[in-house]
Amino acid sequence: MITILGCKQSSKEESQNFEEKERWFFWSADWHPAKSKIVVGGSNDTFFKLISSTDYGELKSYPYKGTITKTKWHPTKNKLAVSVQDGKSKSIIINLDNDETIQLDTITNDGARAIGWNHSGDLLAIGDYEGFLTIFDEQGNVLQRKNTNQKGIIGLDWHPDENLIVAVGEKITLYNYKLDSLRNIDDVDDRSKEIDVLMLCVDWHPNGEFFVTGDYGDFQKNYRPLLQYWTYDGKRIKSIDKSEAEIRNMKWSNDGDLLATASEKIRLWNKNGDLVAEKTTKNLLQGIDWNADATKLITTDDKRKVIFWDRNLNRLKELQY
Repeated sequence: MITILGCKQSSKEESQNFEEKERWFFWSADWHPAKSKIVVGGSNDTFFKLISSTDYGELKSYPYKGTITKTKWHPTKNKLAVSVQDGKSKSIIINLDNDETIQLDTITNDGARAIGWNHSGDLLAIGDYEGFLTIFDEQGNVLQRKNTNQKGIIGLDWHPDENLIVAVGEKITLYNYKLDSLRNIDDVDDRSKEIDVLMLCVDWHPNGEFFVTGDYGDFQKNYRPLLQYWTYDGKRIKSIDKSEAEIRNMKWSNDGDLLATASEKIRLWNKNGDLVAEKTTKNLLQGIDWNADATKLITTDDKRKVIFWDRNLNRLKELQY
């Protein structure tokens, strides 16, 4: 079980709450690091889709049972890691050159929501809903499995140069794969004295000197969602409370100039945590990612829309599914 907005919910219950609003929507968006294509993942027994970032046409659709919570391209190869929750299917690695798939062994039957490759692509991490962090090699073999003592891991990110993972749920876990050392940061902020605030996403800055987290907040207790900047070793630098809905996802541009966040608005922040730009969106944003040269963004929302933006947050194209 995991804590959401101060009350107990399972991962499956969280997914069902969203599905009551719509039969399905896109949780994730991931821009290929070298090619002109994007993958988006859907909920409620739908699919993940490949979309061209050149002409915005659909390249291919892969039906898959379960809710696809996250998709991550391999840093150099035409491979994709896909995390799935609710136990209907396993998380996988898929080689898109030949569509061969490798099923990944995780602890919980509820599946996983956090997944990511390390900088060289020889290690893949999954954080599951039982709080276990599992490290695989590229062939899907389990190399390490660590109990983080979290109720569930919701987001993770590898350091851009080191085999160091930051994983988030109701607290922050720092795991050094090379040293096999794990440390939890429990005292997230003053709100944690009253409630367990669930963090949803985390991203290292490309220089590797700090990372940023985004959370749910608790509107019943007047705790707005926080965007928080942290040092390399997990000391809080800054907390920002401008979001009026949970911060679902975030991504730094490769040049390190801008952090994009997905919430009730798309927002861009600089390295100091200053708001650079924002645009209101009709629906709650879910997935977000930059292209390789940081000139464009993609977002997905909870009403089946895929939106392309330029760096100034002008809409380039909107796709409705």
